[in-house]
Amino acid sequence: MAASVLVLSGCSLQQHDPEVTFYANGKTIRIEPTIYCAFDGSDCVEKNAPASLKVPAGKVVQISVDGQLASGIWEVVCVYENAARVQEGCSSPFLGRGDDYTYTLAVPNDSDQLLRIEVHEAAAAVLETGQPLMRGSWVVDVTR
Repeated sequence: MAASVLVLSGCSLQQHDPEVTFYANGKTIRIEPTIYCAFDGSDCVEKNAPASLKVPAGKVVQISVDGQLASGIWEVVCVYENAARVQEGCSSPFLGRGDDYTYTLAVPNDSDQLLRIEVHEAAAAVLETGQPLMRGSWVVDVTR
């Protein structure tokens, strides 16, 4: 019996990278990171191509992160095009710390068109500016 317990414990489930879920326009996608680094922000690896999601102008995107991301610090950044066809950026406050599993991304005006959404996970290091160093990035290119 003891030998079988050792064998079973040696075959534990393989750990996977954290996943982020995006929901808009009646469609849900769940993606793994585009870039992911070690906990201290080193050894970064490009892992996956950006995903794509159709989001009509002015519509919100609901974002949900798994427990691994929610227990740390994460943020949402975006690029959108306003009515004058000028690209602008947006960002959420820092989220997580075990409290935030979801975020609803909304553009300022009904005519604004999202172009790109990124979820960033903070590493266990801080830049000279006081901003957290990025550990991972989940990227969605928006289609119309």
